[in-house]
Amino acid sequence: MDIAAIIGALLSPGQVLTVPWGIDYFSIIVGAVTGALFACERKLDTVGAVVLGLVTAYGGGLIRDMILQDEGVYFTEHPDLIVICILLCLFVFYFRGLFKNLDRAVMLADTLSVALFALAGASKAFAAGSGIVVSIILGAITAVGGGVVRDICVGETPAVFRPSNYYAVAGLGGAAVYVVLAQLSCPLALAGVLCVATVVTLRYASVRLGLKTKQEADLAPAVMRRVRTLLGRSDDGAARGETAQNETQPAPMPHNGPSETSKDKD
Repeated sequence: MDIAAIIGALLSPGQVLTVPWGIDYFSIIVGAVTGALFACERKLDTVGAVVLGLVTAYGGGLIRDMILQDEGVYFTEHPDLIVICILLCLFVFYFRGLFKNLDRAVMLADTLSVALFALAGASKAFAAGSGIVVSIILGAITAVGGGVVRDICVGETPAVFRPSNYYAVAGLGGAAVYVVLAQLSCPLALAGVLCVATVVTLRYASVRLGLKTKQEADLAPAVMRRVRTLLGRSDDGAARGETAQNETQPAPMPHNGPSETSKDKD
């Protein structure tokens, strides 16, 4: 096929983004590896490593596909990928020492995996006609859902629910960029690239600048103090107004009629 025709097809507006199978496989494999490493850190056995690897890799996509119902289940459509993930989880379990000095590489791969999951979730939901809001939400769920289920399996509060550098926020931002651009009839390939770039930028910017989600943000005390201050000023103003009004009123005239004593004498 002509290269120009391929580029034209990628850059033309459409409703369905066809992601190369290699990119899909990469995101799933990275999810499986990070899940297996997580299991090794928690001192789980081989079964735990395999299960957490598969949960991390497929959890978000399974939640998305269950919500979309009739749009197919990615997990069951690629049995060969399941076998690859199981073998990789076992490799990580028995050769975990090879990954000790690869923190930066693992972080980059994990960030790209989150970005690609967000793209996969948002694009599939948007192509199914789920609308802007639901497509963005499903994109975020696909991006971080596997990690959430993984943490729940070991009895921990999901990492995305704790103060941390942007992770769920990055996935949500990337999904929003894709869906909005797709809604505006932007070429889907370009929207996908910008989605991935948004996730990577937000993730690394939060790490570099030390940006974290807040542990608590109770604005009620500050708002109530402001309200009380305003109400206090209003009361003072009303009191000053009443005082000024009283000062401007004329003094009562003296009573010139006959006194009670003179009446008694009469």
